[in-house]
Amino acid sequence: MNPDIQEKIIKFETFVNDVLREDLAKLEQKLDTKNADIAEFLQLKTTITTLQNNGLDQSGFKTQVDVGQNFFIEAHVPNASTILLDVGLGHFVELSLNDALAVINVRIKLLEQQIVHFRKEIAKTNAHIKLILLSIDQLQGLED
Repeated sequence: MNPDIQEKIIKFETFVNDVLREDLAKLEQKLDTKNADIAEFLQLKTTITTLQNNGLDQSGFKTQVDVGQNFFIEAHVPNASTILLDVGLGHFVELSLNDALAVINVRIKLLEQQIVHFRKEIAKTNAHIKLILLSIDQLQGLED
């Protein structure tokens, strides 16, 4: 067994386990976050569309609000023609429902682009891992 080859194998395995797999986990976590963000925006878009289609944006509606630990209070919304939309960094903007839908559509498209980017990066990282593992197999084949 050649000590140089054994040392290279250990370095490759360490790189795969310590660097590439960590990068892969971080990318997958970011992808999950972006998917959750899209789900929230789609839910908000559905809620706004429902309010508009049923005319509840002008006439108002009653609802129950969770105030914590599954305690609900009844609330009445007299006018739901505007909403506060989180635009990032803790800033909220009051928008009409139509304007909010436009902003939501733009944000969804942006998130979809980011998801495509993260999927490509995940695929690249997986390819690097497979390539290094194949190299390790070849080095081990040289030993035999």
